[in-house]
Amino acid sequence: MTGNPAVLTLIIPAYNEEKHIARVVEAALASRLGRVLVVSDASSDQTADLARKAGAEVIELPQNLGKAGAMLTGARAATTEHLMFLDADLQGLTAEHLQRLAAPVLTGKAQATVGLFSGGRASTTLASWMTRHWSGQRVLPRDILLNLPHAEHLRYAIEVALTDALKEARMGITYVTLHGVSQVTKEEKQGLLSGAKARLRMFRQIFNYHLQKAKQG
Repeated sequence: MTGNPAVLTLIIPAYNEEKHIARVVEAALASRLGRVLVVSDASSDQTADLARKAGAEVIELPQNLGKAGAMLTGARAATTEHLMFLDADLQGLTAEHLQRLAAPVLTGKAQATVGLFSGGRASTTLASWMTRHWSGQRVLPRDILLNLPHAEHLRYAIEVALTDALKEARMGITYVTLHGVSQVTKEEKQGLLSGAKARLRMFRQIFNYHLQKAKQG
């Protein structure tokens, strides 16, 4: 499957991912699914330059907006009906993985997909399946994100909010197993202490989202 370049925009939000961004961009381009757009979230390293060298279009944000802000920036720059989002630190990713992730939507069998890891590193595989609603690997209608209330403030809770929005819109989600794919942990990238603090911030943001959601309901 080569896909239709007019159907998808592949968006990769990235913050200081110079060690990994090129491989993800190369897999995205090789999938031939459409335009590949990296949103560098005020990275202080060579993320933007290396993404360009790998062949991606790049938007450089002047200040850090968090993951939700970077995703929203990419969605606003896109013109396609559907978007594919990918994390910038994926390991073992191939064009075939992305084609499988896109296939249910492109063939009309699903309205959205979410990718889950399998057969890579045990720790990230387990986390992927335990927190499937948090996955950064997904295909969904662009309007779902653009119409999400207060999306720019959600930061790491954005994926949970997108999953909720799809369910509320009665859009079926197909979960796609990405065999051999894994992810670099925050502790590996930032060191044990800083990584643990970053993970705690992520958990707090997701908890606060659920708390606000419960109050509204």
